[in-house]
Amino acid sequence: MKKIIAYKGYYVKFMDSLSEDERLKIRRSLLLLENDGEIPSRYIKFIRDGIWEYRVSHLRKEFRLLYFYDGQTIIILLNCFLKKTQKTPLQEIEKAIKLKKEYYEQK
Repeated sequence: MKKIIAYKGYYVKFMDSLSEDERLKIRRSLLLLENDGEIPSRYIKFIRDGIWEYRVSHLRKEFRLLYFYDGQTIIILLNCFLKKTQKTPLQEIEKAIKLKKEYYEQK
């Protein structure tokens, strides 16, 4: 079993902007990740520099949660966003890389 930690409040702020159904869908999806559930590879994608993207779909909306692993059992959840374009926005990837660096500097 893994432990998920939301870093710097970005996840909380993002979740507060969603409907109750959207929040439930994301929470259920994160439980699969946390409990080492079978997650098809189309929902998880390696981005770069240790950053992973977790894809969650709900009623034609595509949500993305960027995270990295701190060791074997800790998942650090970084920024989350509603995907509006075909590719993951470069600014979101760069933000995640910056947050990862901050995390290790403060550790």
